[in-house]
Amino acid sequence: MKMSTETTQRPPAGAKGRMPARRNNDDGLLAGGRKAVGGPQQPRTRSWGLVTLAALLVIGSGLTVAAWGLHAGEKVSVLVMATGVAKGQVVEREDLASRAVAGVSDAIAAEAVDTVIGQTAVVDLVQGQILTAAMLTAEPVPGPGESMIGLALDPTRVPGAGLEAGDQVDVIAVPGNGSNNSSAPDSALDDPVLLASGAQVYDVGGEAAAGGQLLVTLIVDESTASKVAAYSTQNRVAVVETAPTGMTPAGE
Repeated sequence: MKMSTETTQRPPAGAKGRMPARRNNDDGLLAGGRKAVGGPQQPRTRSWGLVTLAALLVIGSGLTVAAWGLHAGEKVSVLVMATGVAKGQVVEREDLASRAVAGVSDAIAAEAVDTVIGQTAVVDLVQGQILTAAMLTAEPVPGPGESMIGLALDPTRVPGAGLEAGDQVDVIAVPGNGSNNSSAPDSALDDPVLLASGAQVYDVGGEAAAGGQLLVTLIVDESTASKVAAYSTQNRVAVVETAPTGMTPAGE
């Protein structure tokens, strides 16, 4: 009797008996794939009207800023003061110069220089100041109801710091006993006569050729001009500088 020659086949050495691995349906997700979503997908939409409006706003703002910058940077030639001119003084050609500036809408153009010459300053004008129409007037000096008078004053009868065009002064009467007033009544010294109040210094001519006196031209109210002139002929006038009308006293 023969023995069976069948042999049982064994798996190769080193191999383990394992069941074939099942394919994981989620491998696609781990590999970067997208999981299918059930049902039809809705397409994403944009409000192109809002996008267009925003773009137009940005462009419009940019153009506005650019136009403003160009306008602000545009320089024009205007009139400026080459020298100082006091209030009430006439502006002459040599008092003016021109300068290129930007952003001053009410400045007087340099081409209008002929219309400025001969006008009167209504405020004190300083060197380098840009001229505007509100600073000048075509009204004559002295104006209506005013008179212009000239005084020859001893240096002791004006402020020690001197006077300048545009200053405001009061004109007072000096007691009349010649140059020596030591014998003047006390009442005349305690309560001097006020000849003119708030007079404006129009011009100061410096020292006169004779007597060392100061030649001062004042603009006064026409109602007091004759009295001031009469006292001046008798060398009985002194001037006291006062604060301009409307100025608040120091300390208040």
